[in-house]
Amino acid sequence: MARLVLLICLICVLLALVGAAISALTRAAQDGRALARDIAAPGKGILMERISYTALILLMLGVTSGLLGGL
Repeated sequence: MARLVLLICLICVLLALVGAAISALTRAAQDGRALARDIAAPGKGILMERISYTALILLMLGVTSGLLGGL
């Protein structure tokens, strides 16, 4: 009787591990597809990123030249 209960518990654990593995693989595939879609078709985030980098370069130029930050 104890062996039967142990066997049932082992089967349940194996099924849970297989389910977790399948879930992780499915999630990884979805994330991969989403990442590929974002790379292929850049959206509004790219424009904001370019504006941010431009503002950062202007700020660094102003600080190093002494126009900003005062000398």
